[in-house]
Amino acid sequence: MPGDEALRADAVREELERAGRSGLTLGDLAAALPAEAAESLEELLLALEEEGEAACWNRRWFALRWTDWVVGRVRGGRGGDALLASGERGEAGYLIPRQQLGSARDGDLVLARPQRRGRRRRAASLPEASVLKVLVRRASAVVGFVAREGEHARLVPYDSKLPLEIRLDGGRDLATGTWVEAGLSESGGRSGTVSARVDEVLGTLDSPGVDTEVVLRHHGVPRHFPPAVEEACEGLPADPAAADIEGREDLRDRVVFTVDGADARDFDDAIGVERLPGGGFRLGVHIADVAHYVPEGSALDLEAYRRGTSVYYPERVVPMLPEALSNGLCSLRPDVPRLAHSVFLDFAPDGELEARRFADTVIRSRRRLTYEESRRLLEEPRRGDGPDYGEVLGVLETAAQLMRVLYRRRLDRGSIDFDLPEGNVILDSDGVTVGVKPGERNIAHRIIEECMIAANEAVALELWSHECPALFRVHESPTQERLEELRELLRPLGLKLPDDLTSLHPSHLQHVLERAEGTEDEPFVSSVVLRSMQRASYSVEARGHYALASRHYTHFTSPIRRYPDLVVHRRLRALRRGTAQAEAEASELPRRLPAVATHCSETERRAERSERELLRWKLLRLLAEREGEVMTGRITGVQPFGFFVELDRQYVDGLVPIHSLTDDFYLYEAERRRLVGRRSERTFRLADRLEVQLVRVDPLRRMVDLAIPGMPEPERGDRRGEGRGGKGPRPRRR
Repeated sequence: MPGDEALRADAVREELERAGRSGLTLGDLAAALPAEAAESLEELLLALEEEGEAACWNRRWFALRWTDWVVGRVRGGRGGDALLASGERGEAGYLIPRQQLGSARDGDLVLARPQRRGRRRRAASLPEASVLKVLVRRASAVVGFVAREGEHARLVPYDSKLPLEIRLDGGRDLATGTWVEAGLSESGGRSGTVSARVDEVLGTLDSPGVDTEVVLRHHGVPRHFPPAVEEACEGLPADPAAADIEGREDLRDRVVFTVDGADARDFDDAIGVERLPGGGFRLGVHIADVAHYVPEGSALDLEAYRRGTSVYYPERVVPMLPEALSNGLCSLRPDVPRLAHSVFLDFAPDGELEARRFADTVIRSRRRLTYEESRRLLEEPRRGDGPDYGEVLGVLETAAQLMRVLYRRRLDRGSIDFDLPEGNVILDSDGVTVGVKPGERNIAHRIIEECMIAANEAVALELWSHECPALFRVHESPTQERLEELRELLRPLGLKLPDDLTSLHPSHLQHVLERAEGTEDEPFVSSVVLRSMQRASYSVEARGHYALASRHYTHFTSPIRRYPDLVVHRRLRALRRGTAQAEAEASELPRRLPAVATHCSETERRAERSERELLRWKLLRLLAEREGEVMTGRITGVQPFGFFVELDRQYVDGLVPIHSLTDDFYLYEAERRRLVGRRSERTFRLADRLEVQLVRVDPLRRMVDLAIPGMPEPERGDRRGEGRGGKGPRPRRR
């Protein structure tokens, strides 16, 4: 079952604790454990090693706290001494002399033994440690491109932070720029050079889809479903059987419809809205009943849990569930019966929630609308819309009325409404990027957002009020440090935050966004307010959602693409059937769910990173064709080595290095976040708008170099502009 690893790991921890300093052999440990833990013992022990809780030496396993050893990550180590980062914050706690590194390399997780004697003045008097063994390589397989040097070839990793010189074996016939996946050798010389063998040739970036393949492999996104999952899908029907529909509330005669993007392939939510006597509204949110077809603990369920979420790339979707479900049986396509888990919410005319109800239903969507189509119907009506769309048009108009009421009420309680500018790439029929367009958020997007937020809040409140173990969506308030930094960023724009930032209500941030709305500063203000926020995550505690100003929130509305929603569906159904407590006790759910929450938060972050990286890569490849052009942008970061500028309408940023500012000697003022010319007092500060020239775009390394137009040519040997703190090497950027 998902989360069972937490129960099995607890059993292993308990046995190692009992053994104390004596430790246990693998056989003794297996004999002392329940059968389900013993079956996956080696996997559990390796996981505990990675977490720094257990260690193996001389074929005996120990709870790490009974030893003098430490687990940490190596920093440095390319032919010289290294540091060992350990502890919760990952701070450097030990120096590892190069003679004590063994085969460990930068980024490796290692087991080390602190030395009782010996300190190094050159490393800030850190105590020394020696590596006992490498627990986890930072990378055993690497995705990168081939760089030929005569008869020899080396691999340049996609991960520019991987500090390895990789000699490529078997790459003699590959041209420079060919992307491959390669396995690294276990050993390397003192120089930091390692060898790698080509496992698979992916192609060049001229071939459609190669960039996507590179990114998903780098992040370890699962690409194929295992045979057991494919077999489970073979027996699924095209439509629900009569037995599936029996006992459900039949809504097939109700007017419900879906609204999605034009290129959407799965439709897991439908809505219907009607007016109530007295001017109120009844909202029906109907979510595909994925849980009906994916039993907990089944092969489908375990694979969905492993993936955690679907991943969305411009030309490809990596689904959480196979297409037989995500695009077929659980997709709420028009004019076919589909099983749903429905939420019915009654609102007063002012948007106050008066009643909530949940039911297993069967629906038939009347129409598949797109966001743009819905916007046009509402804002640019035509004479023939009535006959063409029938009752759907009236329900859509009622949904727009409800949206305005709910949206206003949400803002009144202090909810933050972000409207961030995002770039979407335009692909031709071969999947090649040919342009970029701004992302759109129109009235139809807002309708669906408000309906889904309302449903998620109602489900969260239902689960919380009945103390039902479940997963909740949690968004903590910003830290004091981030709010102080945000205040300084907003000050030059004439936007203020209160002097007392303790327990800052989100309404203050929403007020800032409203002040900037419609001005040229709006995109920048939205982005810096968003950056001040903490990352939302999943938790077994309903601690509220800061940005939404919601006391109870969960994810219920997308079980096709998010595993937590699937968990929530099961818990809500068990609660309605009166079996929630018994099921939780029988399956030890309260002990399993924290592991599920952590895993789903991690897979979500992995998906977001890979999606963001691929989009930037595509945008940079398009931008590379415009080198030499002068563009406008805004300074988004100032550092001793230069400042970053986000380009208008390009949705990427680049660096103006300080050494390119040749008209003066620039000093870095950290507290005021600016560079100031010593003679001219010319200033480059955070949030300034300015013109920059696109000097160089390196799509392979995902770097952009910019310059200020009109700067004089530097004299030979001239180092003006390197300023205080600017003489170090410029870091790589991604």
